[in-house]
Amino acid sequence: MQPTVAYPPREDVAGLVRQHVAFFLMWRGLHRRFPTQDAQLVATELFTNAVRHARHHGRPITVAVEHREGVLRVEVHDPDPAPPVPRLTLDPEATSGRGLLLVASLTRRWGTTPTPDGGKAVFTEIPPRPNP
Repeated sequence: MQPTVAYPPREDVAGLVRQHVAFFLMWRGLHRRFPTQDAQLVATELFTNAVRHARHHGRPITVAVEHREGVLRVEVHDPDPAPPVPRLTLDPEATSGRGLLLVASLTRRWGTTPTPDGGKAVFTEIPPRPNP
């Protein structure tokens, strides 16, 4: 199991991103500790945002998943240095425009860091489930 995988920048690959996250959690024995569906949704949102909005020019988008300091960290790397901009869509019929708000609601924190290749990594930190 690779914790970091490069994917082609296509929306139809999002299912593979979801599988990547689920397999990582199973492989590391973390599937009961962290909300798998939330982690999959967050990774898919970040990946889809990179596909739709980053200037990737067909270059791969990398998804990294790791467990550190008590949180599940999901990172999506793309070659565009511009940070994502949350949009507030008030139109109840809109089918997009709420992704980063959803990410913020499911994670402890999220943000952007520059990468050595001149691009960026958009990261999230997902807390473990509360103890029952």
